[in-house]
Amino acid sequence: MASGKQFETWCGKPYEMKKSKFSENKSIMHISDNMSGKMHDIPSVSTSCMCNPICKARMKNGNSICASCFAVATINHYKTLGVAMENNYELLNADVLPFEMLPNLKKTVEITRIESFGDVASETQAENYHRFITKNPHVMFAWWSKNMKIIEPIFNRLGKPSNVVMIESSPMVNVEIKPSSWIVDKVFTVFDDEYIKAHNVEINCGARDCNTCRRCYKKSTEKSVKERLK
Repeated sequence: MASGKQFETWCGKPYEMKKSKFSENKSIMHISDNMSGKMHDIPSVSTSCMCNPICKARMKNGNSICASCFAVATINHYKTLGVAMENNYELLNADVLPFEMLPNLKKTVEITRIESFGDVASETQAENYHRFITKNPHVMFAWWSKNMKIIEPIFNRLGKPSNVVMIESSPMVNVEIKPSSWIVDKVFTVFDDEYIKAHNVEINCGARDCNTCRRCYKKSTEKSVKERLK
């Protein structure tokens, strides 16, 4: 192992212990703490869509938003990020992590995103996110997923944390779905310019600065978030 680095073996594989600028402790769970664009200065815990069989199947559907997945290009371009997301996928799906191995976010952290580059693939991964959320009750989490049926059994068994906004992403462009589960707080849909013009769709996601907007990080009566296809 490289000198000066601390590693922890989890399910037979060594993972480097790292401390994010947003956390109080070192953890084998990687926190993306240098996000750019609309996610600037927002911590995010995510996995690689390129490891997730559900994501890969959706990418083959030409009508799916996943067919033009921005995460693939980002992960391929930033190799270090890609490795970190692959490691997160492996460790979060391997087994349920002890609380002491999860990041303890600083008291100054107000919001955090779950899944910027992938999606939940198993109930084990969903339980690990649930534990991360409950360990940090002072933080409001926004958790994006198209796989609510994987998450729902965990919430049925352990309860839905009060500090999470569950956002169900529509898998199709221009198709606003109804919530598929009781755990869903908001539905997120992407529309293209032609559809927006033809149907007079009101876009309420500016996609410029999530930290200022925080529409997706608030419990509210607004149940639909609509974004313009980039």
